[in-house]
Amino acid sequence: MHSVMCPRTCLGFTNFLFFFVGLIGFGICLWCSINTELFRDLNYTVTRSELVGVIANFVNLKLWLTPLTTVIITSAIVAMLTSCCGILGAGCKTKCAMKSYIFLVSVICSVAIWFIYISCIYNIYSDNDKTRKFLQSTIRTQYGKDNDLFTSLWDYIMVNYECCGVVGLADFKDSYWIQLNPDKLFPVQCCVLQNRTHLIPLVKECQSSLDPGTFNAIGCFQALRQSFVDSKGLIIFSCIVCLCAYASLMSFAYCVLRGEPLITDTDGYIYGARRARHAEPEQSESSLQNMMFVNDASEPTTKVVRVVSAVNPFQKYKYYPEQV
Repeated sequence: MHSVMCPRTCLGFTNFLFFFVGLIGFGICLWCSINTELFRDLNYTVTRSELVGVIANFVNLKLWLTPLTTVIITSAIVAMLTSCCGILGAGCKTKCAMKSYIFLVSVICSVAIWFIYISCIYNIYSDNDKTRKFLQSTIRTQYGKDNDLFTSLWDYIMVNYECCGVVGLADFKDSYWIQLNPDKLFPVQCCVLQNRTHLIPLVKECQSSLDPGTFNAIGCFQALRQSFVDSKGLIIFSCIVCLCAYASLMSFAYCVLRGEPLITDTDGYIYGARRARHAEPEQSESSLQNMMFVNDASEPTTKVVRVVSAVNPFQKYKYYPEQV
């Protein structure tokens, strides 16, 4: 019984933690969608951290035509519902809730692994041509729009990886950004920057000239691929950690669903529990209810007499009379 309580405790604590994180994300996104400036001012006054502004700006971005707050709120609700199923299944041992929890966690983990490790990391690492063309299309159609997620991601990548475009400068030709800035060849993020925080280029006229050494000629696709190649050990380790975490949650859920520990010994006894004795007491078929016999293959039959005290009925004695 104690070995079953450990998975229930671990599963309940983990889901409570996920529920709390989802609730915080839901509250932040809802607050920012109603009044972003109040969220920024109030939290910055309390925390004095620049991260408040980063969070406020991020949740107000748009993924194509969909506000990112809608996506995050939906994800937070799904995460909280999944955690509630886990908490209800672990705390009350409700099989329906535990089965729903196993299904939801499996779907969420499959989507996350497919998006992060396959669509993003693996396709770039394997130099996938379709992924390269898709990224080029995002620069042509999306880059330069206000409060756009792709624009913010490309700005971050170009500044931190010191690259320009997907393949090179030609990706900005006939793009939405070039229509807004016809007198420039590429955004300031492609320049060699003197100050990354304030986007101050090393050469003032960088965006209007093609002088070598004033801009980053390497494409971001190649820069990201080289970064993944250099850190492939860390990527594999993180993937293994995610799979182990998923396997642990599923093992805990299966233990709770089955009602007993996952590991048993070869004789069918619960692992870690006290093994049953080979000499099982059997009630005698005799009319004497105070007699019972113990059968053991290695010893002859032994008579055990059980005596109940007349003064205290809850007090019992046992003695083994000599064999006749």
